Amino acid sequence: MTIKRMTFLQELLNFMGLEGRLHLDWISSAEAQKFVQVVTDFTEKIKALGPTLLSGELDLSAIERECEAKVESESVEGG
Repeated sequence: MTIKRMTFLQELLNFMGLEGRLHLDWISSAEAQKFVQVVTDFTEKIKALGPTLLSGELDLSAIERECEAKVESESVEGG
C-alpha cells in the first residue's frame, strides 16, 4: 500500500511541478549512519533543484480534479 500511495503522491507532485522532491527509504532504527546519509543526500538534491516555480496561489481546483479522476479510475479498475 505504501508504494501505491507514494506513486500517487509522486504523480501529484509532478503535476504541481515539484518532481524529484519526494523520497522514501526504509531505514532501521539501528542504521543511524544510513539515516544521516539519506537525509544529507536528499537535502543536497533539494538544494540543487533550487526554488520551485510555484509562486502565489495554486489553482487547487485543477489538483482536485486530477485527484478525483485518479481515485475514480482506481475504483473502476478495482471492481
